[in-house]
Amino acid sequence: MKQRSALLASLAAFLLMMAMAITTSVLGFFVTPVCEELGWGRGSFTLYVSLMTVSAAIGTPLMGQYINRKGVKTIVLISGIWCSAALLVFSFANSLWVFYITGMMMGVFATNCVSLCANVVVQQTFSGERASGVLGIVMAGSGVGGMILSLIVPGLINDYGWRMGYRFLAVCWMALVLSAFFLLGKQNTSGGVSQRSLPTDGMTRAEALRSPLLYLLIAAMFAMTACSGIQQQLPALLSGMDFDATQVGIMVSVMTASLAVGKILQGLLYSKLGIVKGSIIMMTLFGVGYVLLLNRNTVYPGLVTVAFGLGTITTLLPTMTRLTLGSREYPAIWGILTTASSVSGFFTTPLWGMVYDATGSYRLALLIAPVLVAISLLALLAAYQKNKQ
Repeated sequence: MKQRSALLASLAAFLLMMAMAITTSVLGFFVTPVCEELGWGRGSFTLYVSLMTVSAAIGTPLMGQYINRKGVKTIVLISGIWCSAALLVFSFANSLWVFYITGMMMGVFATNCVSLCANVVVQQTFSGERASGVLGIVMAGSGVGGMILSLIVPGLINDYGWRMGYRFLAVCWMALVLSAFFLLGKQNTSGGVSQRSLPTDGMTRAEALRSPLLYLLIAAMFAMTACSGIQQQLPALLSGMDFDATQVGIMVSVMTASLAVGKILQGLLYSKLGIVKGSIIMMTLFGVGYVLLLNRNTVYPGLVTVAFGLGTITTLLPTMTRLTLGSREYPAIWGILTTASSVSGFFTTPLWGMVYDATGSYRLALLIAPVLVAISLLALLAAYQKNKQ
């Protein structure tokens, strides 16, 4: 019975991560068609994604504390209804302000929310090394979701328009998140991690806020999110390299499939080589991937290696957080870290679009990204080594 419950909880977390792909990967397909039809600059339009992330910065820490006390099911249910409604509103929008206001409303229960819930479900259900292994598989859900939707959405937009594309995603979000809600058992209805038979070592939220370790992790999260923000511009970048809509869809699908595979491989890599060597390898691939995207002939290996690197946000960072700060109040502490992600996304997501508007290409953005990857890696290693002292 317990094994069946654990399997259902893992599947629920996997479905939540599939939904996450809608905001991390698939919304990028709308940049070019929306801007061309409505005459908006890419920087101005993608500001709605930044507003989405800044609202998450306010809401996610509060949800982390709520989940720590009450569990995830209520938050999951609200996300299914709330975010589906927001995507539906996007489909009727003719004004930037509609995107901005709706994006802010959506952000509270969107990417950070479902990722946090998926993380907590795994932590509630499993413990120790087993939790880390399951987390890698569960986090691959975003890659699987992105792969599937990347094969469907470009053609759907091309045939029926971007408005129908948003409506399709609204249905997808509702189906995935509400399915996860019904799969979650009673043990996920109330009671946080600390009330289950999981390790209670580590810092409380208050202790973490006074520790330099937390701020090193925040710096790593900020830099990593900044360079990953280019992901929203990838369909536009590939279109600018003279790939047609079908080719772009296939390329993004290859990337998201690589994201899923990469997350699973990361778990094996960290177990085999250790977290330090594994993180150096994965973050190096991340930085090199952006350089490969500078050349049309190396786009495919670039997409694969960038995808491997993007997986570190939902695999390496949660692992480092547990190793450095412990699991006593993990949901609340992870909520703080997602705030750093939201703040970073607010500033950098439209920045990459503005880089294009100002220079006519994404070259400068692709050169800055490896520097941000290096900063993130140094911060992570510093936090880990300081904790070991």
